[in-house]
Amino acid sequence: MVSLTGVDTLIFGSAVLSSMFAFMCFCQIAQIKIPAKKGARDYSAISKFPDEMARLSDIYDLIRNGAKSFLHAEYKICALFVVVFGAVIYFLVSVGSGSQAGLLTTIAFVLGAITSMVAGYLGMMIAVFSNARTTIEATREADDVLTKPFNCAFRAGAVMGFALCALGTSVLLGILLVYKDIFGDDWETMMDCVAGYGLGGSSIAMFGRVGGGIYTKAADVGADLVGKVVHGLEEDDPKNPATIADNVGDNVGDVAGMGSDLFGSFAEATCAALVVASASETLVSEGKWPGLMFPVTISAGGILVCLMVSFVATHIKPVKKEADIETVLKLQLGLTTLLQIGRAHV
Repeated sequence: MVSLTGVDTLIFGSAVLSSMFAFMCFCQIAQIKIPAKKGARDYSAISKFPDEMARLSDIYDLIRNGAKSFLHAEYKICALFVVVFGAVIYFLVSVGSGSQAGLLTTIAFVLGAITSMVAGYLGMMIAVFSNARTTIEATREADDVLTKPFNCAFRAGAVMGFALCALGTSVLLGILLVYKDIFGDDWETMMDCVAGYGLGGSSIAMFGRVGGGIYTKAADVGADLVGKVVHGLEEDDPKNPATIADNVGDNVGDVAGMGSDLFGSFAEATCAALVVASASETLVSEGKWPGLMFPVTISAGGILVCLMVSFVATHIKPVKKEADIETVLKLQLGLTTLLQIGRAHV
């Protein structure tokens, strides 16, 4: 029977709060409506650009459909890889440590791979979803013309970041609690099996970064060479059809690939720390389960710190001119670092 300690409750609560905040940011972005095709609705809010908004809707559909098609094709190959490599892991671990360890390591590997794919897909979808809406916000006339488009883009990044952290910590906590009941006090063997979670995440991150990166560079170079050199067009000129492929590549490589990569880094680092912690006799004997869970607690605390600091950029010190963007982002980084270091010593 799985039971939660105080540390487990803190980790799970942070994951739930992170999911709720990500959903709240998504709802704020979703309030910005993309105009339908020309003539289908009132353009009063953006009456100065009716033709451009109609064109925006078409481009938005093309990029979204292209990005989804690419990921569907890529994830089919990833699924095949997970099945084949999972069988290899089961065989090798079973030979060295027994069939139970082989099965549990394989399960952790598969869960890590699935979580990484979900993280990448969510990141790409929110990026495509918010790109056009950021453009719409930038067309509105106001004294602080950059505030709303910056907030839209910032919240889109928050959706990806907080959803990724919530997904990663909750799935990892679930694996640890289930494996704890199976292995009992044999935490060192348990953490060796849990390490498969990080391997699964990093494996899919490799596909996302390399596959998506190759696609976006091929499209980018092709668009630039043919458009600028051969036809004399400006970069990202709408008259160049390869521009759509370039934008699709930016989403699947720089966003979906980065989402999987971020999750892979989190899973690898946390699992490595758990393996090291389980090998420490002092930590195991004195810290027991709460001490062993310290690496995951750091991530859970980081969620709370980032959640509080995120309001600095959108409410406390909003962006009003171009120079404010760098200042606000550096302030975010500095405050998050200071608060996280202080929280870790508490």
